Amino acid sequence: MNCTFFGHRDAPSSIKARLKESILYLQKQGVECFYVGNNGGFDALVQTALIELSLEKNSIKYFIVTSYLGEFAMSGEQKRTIFPEGQELTFPRFAISKRNEWLLNNSSYVIAYVKNSCSNSYKFVERAKRKGLSVINLAEE
Repeated sequence: MNCTFFGHRDAPSSIKARLKESILYLQKQGVECFYVGNNGGFDALVQTALIELSLEKNSIKYFIVTSYLGEFAMSGEQKRTIFPEGQELTFPRFAISKRNEWLLNNSSYVIAYVKNSCSNSYKFVERAKRKGLSVINLAEE
């Protein structure tokens, strides 16, 4: 089982402790791999949390999924990046949505920070719910 993340670019750093708790909780539930994007503040916060947890607990496996060919990881963890097959054929304007679709199709769980319905993050969290994925929204706690 895999987990991915969706959230607003302006997610506050104050959610980091709950984010880490959620990651560890899902790992205990059988999640083997975590996929995180590479755009915005929430993704940067998640990358940092995953790096810290992997240093504390070697069993945390994660990958940074990029939207654009040649994109570098915000955290500097370039060796952990993956680029979905076929993504290079996507127009740049649609690259993040296409990557998010890949994240959704390759995950069973979502950890989110979504407060308002006027965002792509909200759209993908709602799609995850319709697909039957388990969603933890840190903005609701």
